[in-house]
Amino acid sequence: MLRINLESRLLQTLTRHADTHGFPLMVGGIAFAATISMTIPFASVLVASVLLAPRRWHSIASWSSVGAAAGAIVLYLVFHHLGWTRVFDAYPDLIRSPAWADATRWLTQYGVGSLFVISALPVPLTPALAFAAISRLPVVEVVAALWAGKWLKYMAYAWLASRSPERLLHRGQQHVDVLRTLLTTAGDNSQSAALIEKSAPRTNGNNSDKKGTPHRDGPRF
Repeated sequence: MLRINLESRLLQTLTRHADTHGFPLMVGGIAFAATISMTIPFASVLVASVLLAPRRWHSIASWSSVGAAAGAIVLYLVFHHLGWTRVFDAYPDLIRSPAWADATRWLTQYGVGSLFVISALPVPLTPALAFAAISRLPVVEVVAALWAGKWLKYMAYAWLASRSPERLLHRGQQHVDVLRTLLTTAGDNSQSAALIEKSAPRTNGNNSDKKGTPHRDGPRF
């Protein structure tokens, strides 16, 4: 319930500031907070932001990747400071999750490069980030991998979201044009039928009387 209320408030805030100049920067700040809190999936916020301002999808995605990478750096430093024992005690569910097993296997085999792949995919990043921090991987390489992966993923999300309204509007306009053509055709057919009916000869009672009474040109012999 708390998460739903928070997402609703975020959507209201985004709607109020969608036309402002600093809107992409604000979305980046939300990405930073969402990454640190680990409670709200930022992908839905990103898509909503792009739908509100589709022409600025590139700047929104760029600032979002910066904010998310900055938040990931903070988490990296926190996990690095806590160490193995405190992380195990503070986040027991995280250690037991399948994402933790996958992250540890990937980072053990492929190093920091796997962190770039994980951050670029729609999978949880926190387990990999925690293992990278505890394993004391190079901070500069971790930051570069996180930012590059987030930038690639958010660019893809933002581009798709910016193109979706255009396609929907184009498809809706096509349906409207077809409906308008059908209505125009139906109106023309109705007018043609009315004109034909008006131009057709009328057969009324006077005509029948004239047909029933022979015309006499003169006396018969």
